[in-house]
Amino acid sequence: MVAVDNNFCFIVFIKFYFSLADFLHVCKRNDPNIVNCITESVEYLKPYLQKGVPEYNIPSLEPLLLKQLIASEKSGLRISAKNVEAYGASDFTITNLKVNLDDLNFAMDIKLPHLHVKGTYEINGKILLLPIDGSGPMTGNFTQCTGSVMVHAMKHQLPNGENHVQIDEFKMRITVGKGTLNLDNLFGGEKVLGDVINSAINSNFDAFIKELQPLIEKALSDAFREIANSIVSNFTYEQLFP
Repeated sequence: MVAVDNNFCFIVFIKFYFSLADFLHVCKRNDPNIVNCITESVEYLKPYLQKGVPEYNIPSLEPLLLKQLIASEKSGLRISAKNVEAYGASDFTITNLKVNLDDLNFAMDIKLPHLHVKGTYEINGKILLLPIDGSGPMTGNFTQCTGSVMVHAMKHQLPNGENHVQIDEFKMRITVGKGTLNLDNLFGGEKVLGDVINSAINSNFDAFIKELQPLIEKALSDAFREIANSIVSNFTYEQLFP
């Protein structure tokens, strides 16, 4: 039997404690300025989110990897995208926050100055009364984005008696101020037709983005919910909100 060095265990515990204190800017439940505290805590966390924290199973937001996006046929248009990488997701700012710790409900408004995305797409149907068909690489730039986020979490007890937090609902609504999108290899690589369609898309960007908006919102919501759960699953409820 291997002997346990109590001093070693104590050192490990101390290192973990200070690592936790340094990693999280925790907020006390009875803090009269809880909104400011949580807002500052998120700002404090952003550099970690930008790089990721592998030891806590927290992935980097740069890039943010989105699952396959599929739009059901609507108005004669079907579009899907996969292997989508979004850059700029870590540069968000909370502009308004409402907190209900009793029910673990959070509502916030955010600003996202710039998102750059790249991936592969498939599209078929009509857009702006023009036929469109193709598959291949895509790139997009979205600026002056604003959004609203609704988060609901639940407290649950593990078999060992510890209380943990699980985020079961994360809904994001986002509005894109301006943007451009480029779809390569439209019509099997027919450059003239492809240029016409890309020009039409970007000249009528507001109308086109409405087709993509539900996909973007769901993909971002799912991705951020997974990341948020990766963060909170490492700690007890009492550690997060002492």
